[in-house]
Order: sequence, then C-alpha cells, then structure tokens
Amino acid sequence: MELKDLALISKGSLRGDSIDVSEFSIDTRSIKKGDVYIAIEGQSFDGHDFIEDAEKKGAKAIIVSKEISSILPSIVVTNALDFMEAIAVHNRSSFSGNVIGITGTNGKTTSKQILSSLLSQVHKTHKTDGNKNNHLGVPFSMLNMENLYKSSVIEIGTSQVGEIKNLTNLVKPNISAITNVSSGHLQGLRDTDSIADEKGDILEFYDSDGIAVLPRDSTYFKFWCSKTNSKKVVSFGIHEDSDFKVMSPSIDVENNLTSFQLMHDGLIEKCSINGVGIHNTLNAAMGLAICSMLGIEISKVKDALRNVNFPERRLSIHKSIANSILIDDSYNSNPASMKRSIDLIASMNNCKKMCLFGAMKELAEDSNSLHSDVYEYAKDKIDYFYCLGEEWNCIQDPDNTNFKIFSSHEELYESAKNLINLDTVTLVKGSRSTRMDIVADKLKK
Repeated sequence: MELKDLALISKGSLRGDSIDVSEFSIDTRSIKKGDVYIAIEGQSFDGHDFIEDAEKKGAKAIIVSKEISSILPSIVVTNALDFMEAIAVHNRSSFSGNVIGITGTNGKTTSKQILSSLLSQVHKTHKTDGNKNNHLGVPFSMLNMENLYKSSVIEIGTSQVGEIKNLTNLVKPNISAITNVSSGHLQGLRDTDSIADEKGDILEFYDSDGIAVLPRDSTYFKFWCSKTNSKKVVSFGIHEDSDFKVMSPSIDVENNLTSFQLMHDGLIEKCSINGVGIHNTLNAAMGLAICSMLGIEISKVKDALRNVNFPERRLSIHKSIANSILIDDSYNSNPASMKRSIDLIASMNNCKKMCLFGAMKELAEDSNSLHSDVYEYAKDKIDYFYCLGEEWNCIQDPDNTNFKIFSSHEELYESAKNLINLDTVTLVKGSRSTRMDIVADKLKK
C-alpha cells in the first residue's frame, strides 16, 4: 500500500513523497530498516521523542500527530491509535480469508503460535506480532493483514471490562476460541466470573455462521455456549464429551516433547508437541480442532507440532549448574499457571525439585489468599520453595525450613545455587515485573 492510500483511509495529511510501505513499528528498539515508524503518545512516553532514532535505524516513513521536522515522508494524523484502527478496519473489511480470534487467561500466545504453525503447512498465514494483544497491539498487528494471506490468527487480551468487546468488534473473527479462564488481572476485573464474562465477549459473532471453539473442561463451558449466537460450538479438552478429546499425555524431558492422543469423529491421532507441559496438549487440541473446522485434515498438519517455536521463557528447558535441568518459565505468572508448572516438576521422578518463584501481580485484594493457595498446593509436591517479593509474606510456616523468602534476586540465586547438583530440577517462574528472568539467566550453563 502507498502512503497516499494510508493518508486517505486515516484522513491524515501526507508530507513528502508517496512510497510503497508494508511493515510498521511502534518501538524503535525493535525497528527494522524499511519500516514505517508510528509515533505513539502514551501516558508516560511520547513516541515523537524517538523519531531521530527511527531515522538512524532506517525507517522509510513516519506517522505522527504533531508537525515535526524530518527528512522522511510522513503522514500527520490527529491520533496515532486512531490511525492504526482506521487501517485495521479497512484491512479487515477487504480481507477475504478466515480470521481466528483467540483469548483466555493463559495460553493465548502459545495457542496463536501453535495454530499459525499448523495453518502455515497449507497456506500463507498472518498472525499477531509477538504477544501484542491489547488496544494498541491488536490494531498494530492488523496493519499488514492483506489478501496474500488465507488465514489470520489474532490474539485478543484484556485488563478491563469492555476491552474484549471493543477489540472483537475490530477483528470480527469468524472463528473465536477461548483457551481457559482463571484468576488474573483482578485489578481490572473483579473475579473469575467477571473474567469469564469478559472473555466470552469474543463469542459475539456478527452472523450465526461463526464457529465457537471452547474448552470442555471449563466450568464456564455452558455459560459460554449460552452467550454465543453461533450455530456451531466445537469443544476440546480431556472431558469425556469433548469433540476433540486429549488422551494419554506424557512428557519426555530429555527430548523436550509432550506426546498425546487426540480422539475426534471416532478417529485417534497420535501427536507430539515441542516443549514440556501437559497444558500444551490442550492448546494443540484447540489448534487442531480449528484446522479441522477449516477443512484441513489433522493427519496432514499434526507433524508441525514438533517444530513449533514457542515464545521464550515459557517452560523452556536448559542445562544448569552441575549439568542439572533448569525449567525457565519466567515470562509471566498467575495462580493457574503456577499450579500447572508445579504439576510439571512434581511429575518428574528421581530428582530433587526446587521452585524459585517471584510474586504474582495484579491480584488485588485476593493476593494473600491466592499466594497462600499456591504455597499449600506446592509444599507437599516439591522439596524447596524459595520465593521473592513481599506478597509471599502472608505465608507463615516456620516448621518448613525449605520455604524461604528473599529480598533480592542475588540473595535468591546465591542460596539456590548452593543446593543444586546433578539430580536437581529447578523451576523459575514469576510475574513479568518481578524479573525472575534475571535468576533464570544466572542459572543457565
């Protein structure tokens, strides 16, 4: 598309030559040569301050909401977010392929990655950039949605009431999927019922031909079925009544694989997915279910599961001190994902199990009870429970000498490293703001 076209669609003013553009950036830290830089004005930053940096890194044009001096062609708009939404609306209205929207408390990015990898086996597939799933990220991801793609997989997140509805209205998916619902973002959403209702807004199809893909194991399954106007609801899970049923999951840590069987329409498919984690069998089942709904034979795409490139720090396996095993799950955390990671390390035999946990954030007034619940869930399953952050101070268990709270990453690391030997499996996890990646990186061989 040319700049003049973007200016027309967004009702902006073109400054300089009209040139062909295809790639965009809102962050000069990751900008590539030839990108169009969009200067976003946030509450604590102004993207216009980084225009010179964008020029130096090879941006070919800029989108601004201020009259600025630049050697680059530019479009002056009233608001950069309005610009992105206008282009997103235009691209969606002209897109002739299938659009799949994915939401849920956990597993959105992983499920997006799995599904896009499966679909890419049969046709060119557009997807959300990274984990950009909010009011900025969704329209940004849609800027290069073009008809050279046959499918688009869009990740949709929320931190407050109404956000899913607004983003779904922008994306207009004809297939909508929910991974799960658990405690998370409780500062913006009161409780899990509120979260389930908010996530369920993705099921408001604009015609009844849309397909809802839902987790049969969720206590909210029937609620979501009642919420959607879709004529077709497809379920996945371990539940006996799942349309796509996961059976016999098993983990192979040495080969970094999780295997399972998938039953559907009376058939059984043997599958293996890259990475460790029983929960990923459900994410894979959802992806395979969507493929089936699109008329793609599961047998033709399932092998792609072994080559899925997952985002970093999501149950990634590394060598650590004394050639031991390190599980880096430090990308983020909430109570449900904490328990899933605990289940993983607990399932491993003949080893000393050590959990290094940062605090779980955005839990509002439920923080104490949810941190205590995670501790109670873990204490009889693991050998060492070391944690970082004042949120863990609510736990009082003086009889457990293997439970300790630390005030710094360095203190936690120094204490943990002295306990690690060949037979140790160490799990590192915490909310992103706790920066448990610092500890994980120190432990990597």
